[in-house]
Amino acid sequence: CFSNFWSFEMISDTFTQDNFLGFVAIDNGKIIGFLATVWCIDECEIELIAVKNDYRRQGVATKLLNSAIEKLKELKIIKLFLEVRRSNEVAQSFYEKLGFTYVGVRKNYYGNVEDALIMTKLL
Repeated sequence: CFSNFWSFEMISDTFTQDNFLGFVAIDNGKIIGFLATVWCIDECEIELIAVKNDYRRQGVATKLLNSAIEKLKELKIIKLFLEVRRSNEVAQSFYEKLGFTYVGVRKNYYGNVEDALIMTKLL
């Protein structure tokens, strides 16, 4: 799903943290999507969200994000944020529809060639 893949070490380091929260979407016993977050005190960052190509535009990402938001509210999280590629207008539109707003830019965040837009949502 991504042009820049995470290394095994990056995945292992993130997914084994005590403050990691992840969700998986499954169809007929196969993983079709996932969402990974890391939270601290009352804020949470979406690290990754991905849905297999064949399952996109079917509400999978929305269900993953809504499930995460329910759990994060139980954890007393009040702010959610993420970075999205400036060129990824589809993802930006998705996040906007779910109430995220733009709050900043990380210059050359993706491989020193593309900016990341920072988006946030209050829960």
